[in-house]
Amino acid sequence: MHPTTALVVDDSEFMRMFHSCHLRSLGFQTQEAKNGQEAVQLHEEGKKFDVILMDYEMPIMNGAQATSRIREMGIQSVILGVSGIDDETVRVNFVQSGLTEFFSKPLRRDMLIPYSRFA
Repeated sequence: MHPTTALVVDDSEFMRMFHSCHLRSLGFQTQEAKNGQEAVQLHEEGKKFDVILMDYEMPIMNGAQATSRIREMGIQSVILGVSGIDDETVRVNFVQSGLTEFFSKPLRRDMLIPYSRFA
């Protein structure tokens, strides 16, 4: 069995570190991207992840745009959307882009347990 892999996509270095720390504590191997475009590029290069933590509000390409592009490539990874924006329209748009599930920030470690095969 291969290790569970996760991609953390967020423009905030602190949030990438925070989410990566939670994921690694659950046995994930993590990689990070600073925006949606970087996340899409990693998939175009052939990288594969079991779980993707996708922030909504990012420069260059936001989380909904990146999620849509990743889904258009046929990627079936679990994509967990996270956002600090408390707006129903944003949430609905993000979910409709192809998310597996949506969470409000801050994301807690216990929210990630169901997505870890080491739980």
